[in-house]
Amino acid sequence: MLFLALAVACSVTIGVIFKYTGRRDLDRTALLTVNYAAAVGVAVVLLALEGRSVQSGLALSGGLVALGIGTGALLIAGFFVLSWATDVAGMSLAIGVMRVSVVIPFLASWLVWGEVPTVAQGMGMGLAAVAFALLAHKRAPEPVAARAPSAPQGAAAVLPRPPAIDWYTAGVLALTFCLGGAVDVSMKAFEEGFGAANSQVLFLLLAFGVAFLIGAAVVVRQGVRQGEWPAGQTVAWGVLLGIANYGSLEFLLRAIEALPGPFVFPANNIAIMALAALIGVTVWEERLSRPNQVGLGLASVALVLLGL
Repeated sequence: MLFLALAVACSVTIGVIFKYTGRRDLDRTALLTVNYAAAVGVAVVLLALEGRSVQSGLALSGGLVALGIGTGALLIAGFFVLSWATDVAGMSLAIGVMRVSVVIPFLASWLVWGEVPTVAQGMGMGLAAVAFALLAHKRAPEPVAARAPSAPQGAAAVLPRPPAIDWYTAGVLALTFCLGGAVDVSMKAFEEGFGAANSQVLFLLLAFGVAFLIGAAVVVRQGVRQGEWPAGQTVAWGVLLGIANYGSLEFLLRAIEALPGPFVFPANNIAIMALAALIGVTVWEERLSRPNQVGLGLASVALVLLGL
């Protein structure tokens, strides 16, 4: 249980860092680039210090390299959009949507690899779709009293509420949902096509390295063209983000070794959503509408069903 708690803490820390750095308007691309460099560094150091034996290496092929590059691109794009969604919709909803995106690899497993979901998993996918719609719901402002153009002088009319759904916010959350699920699908593709002869740990390091190179290319291009290079504050927060990023994966893998997977995955996702919502409401004063609250509840139920 300790490893599971640490995995949850690391994942929530990622959301907190995104929220904090978003308010300080730090260079997001530089932040994510340093994050992946730090994550790779931590992984390499730990592998060396602990003398871990990797079951197999990487039998590099055109397909595996292409998948590694694609996964790396999805990783940095997904993190970028998650950070963006945290700014736009708040930490509670951004992380909630990212967790619910687990439904995408379930659909891919069914439609691509022929793994027919159970009845419970089918219900979970349906609930996840409803949960996403509710999480994308944005609280509408209170009606504003204003004088109608056709009303007599001094008379006031109540203007109608704007639409309850902010389509810009919904679009950002939808992109977060799709990219989060796409990363999981890429890992599923690795397991199905290359997992038997290759190390998952080394594949993740390859993907992290690609994500770093993509970010570094953007940062260098920006620095050369505009003369703007990452500030020390951005680098420091990027290192902290990378440690939390690596820790979330490392501790989750250790939790799976000690506890049953069907318990670990739903518990991990639900705990992350609940803690992120609590911090968002109490620390950042994020306001959740009633549909948002119902959506988080349905998302929790969906994650339990998907784990059955």
